[in-house]
Amino acid sequence: KAMGAYLEPGFRTPSFDEAEFPVEASVIIPVRNREKTIADAVRSVMSQEAGFAFNCIVIDNHSSDGTTAILKELAAGDERIVHLIPGRDDLGIGGCWNLGVHHPSCGKFAVQLDSDDLYIDEHTLDRIVQAFYEQGCAMVIGSYRMCNFDLEEIPPGLIDHREWTPDNGPNNALRINGLGAPRAFYTPVLRRNPIPNVSYGEDYGVGLAISRRYKIGRIYDALYLCRRWEDNSDAGLSVEAVNKHNSYKDGLRSIEFRARVRLNQSAV
Repeated sequence: KAMGAYLEPGFRTPSFDEAEFPVEASVIIPVRNREKTIADAVRSVMSQEAGFAFNCIVIDNHSSDGTTAILKELAAGDERIVHLIPGRDDLGIGGCWNLGVHHPSCGKFAVQLDSDDLYIDEHTLDRIVQAFYEQGCAMVIGSYRMCNFDLEEIPPGLIDHREWTPDNGPNNALRINGLGAPRAFYTPVLRRNPIPNVSYGEDYGVGLAISRRYKIGRIYDALYLCRRWEDNSDAGLSVEAVNKHNSYKDGLRSIEFRARVRLNQSAV
């Protein structure tokens, strides 16, 4: 408040009919070299039970193991699986997300699932989509449960970010190092806020920017299982890498802080 970046409660409610989409929801999965896990992830999406049409857009970022062959076989058996291979080789996770979100097959809501994780049950996608309508938000963030590769729970268990509150969540977001997962977006809003082409914290800055103007909905029950294993992209990071990641997020917070100051000044 003292520095002019505080956001007062009262945020925009998106209009969910501003464009037409081929399906209601698309699950976006960027992947590179996950032959051990990608089939499980895709199958957890395709097993969803929902009262609306959905698909799964997998951006296969030039895998060099068996991932591509697995995805080709899965896509051949289900037309709802969209297997994309980028036409360029410089994309991070964020760039892959942008490719999927701007693809003609992307639905009204774009929902995240990492290539080595699983939705917790067959009702997850339905719960996420309903949260958009019930909470009137442009982004929904759920909760997840930490587990090992055999799906056995490991500490700290449930990650639910209960420090978030409807009124003060956007302000508190500047004090924490992440917003939670799984994340889902109203596609038109996400298309107007491109995800940085990086592979760490790629969604954090976008979440901050969206929370500047729109409400972010929350689901505090576990929606997916986050598998921790030796091939996780953030496993075994060096001190230097951790510091680099933290510095990047500090930079995102600084950018967002200044944007909020400008927003408040323009409203005076």
